[in-house]
Amino acid sequence: MKEDDAYLESCSDMALLKDVARGREDAFMVLLDRYLDVVSVTSFRILCDREDSEAVTVKVFVSLWHDVLAYDDSLSLRDFLLRKTCLYSRMRIMRRRILMFIGVRNGVFVKASPKVENEDDYVTKQAWELYCRATAHMTPLQTIVYVLCELEGMLQDDVSRLIGLTHFRVSLACQRAVAKMKGELHHFNREDDYMRFTGFLKKVAESLTDREKLTKSILKYIEI
Repeated sequence: MKEDDAYLESCSDMALLKDVARGREDAFMVLLDRYLDVVSVTSFRILCDREDSEAVTVKVFVSLWHDVLAYDDSLSLRDFLLRKTCLYSRMRIMRRRILMFIGVRNGVFVKASPKVENEDDYVTKQAWELYCRATAHMTPLQTIVYVLCELEGMLQDDVSRLIGLTHFRVSLACQRAVAKMKGELHHFNREDDYMRFTGFLKKVAESLTDREKLTKSILKYIEI
């Protein structure tokens, strides 16, 4: 590794953001490497669809490059990027539901049921299909809160600060989302499997990021 590359790797997010604001492409690449996985994984869990997730991931990092001065330093950069991920995912859900309404897309996205390393593929597929069915009945907010609280394990107070809603609204959305997930399990007499299925979902997408493909797409849009 070149000396300058090693220096950038050791820099704080804030220092790198200042360099990005000055147009330093190498600083942006370090931030991209640090946070590509978390944005990709979170968007995939919210959207249950590879194509939509990739579109959101690209948009998050392109917007960071073009509008780095919009960074809200009351949040860590990780949480700031997650806030953008949630916002763009919510917009993507609304777009998708319009396409579903006019018959352009199907309603349940199970075509790419992910595998989980060292776990039973059949049970993982079951869990993922049930989750897709449950999210089809959740509001965008409920889906986002479910992912952050139940799958990412974030505290509700932290989620409230991250997405800019009251603790009460976050708590209510989480309760309703969990109820809808358990409702899907009830149809198959699998209520007792909630914790087991959630455990599978927590592991989903941890190694599914196509870093090379996403990086090329992002760089194409920002012309690096």
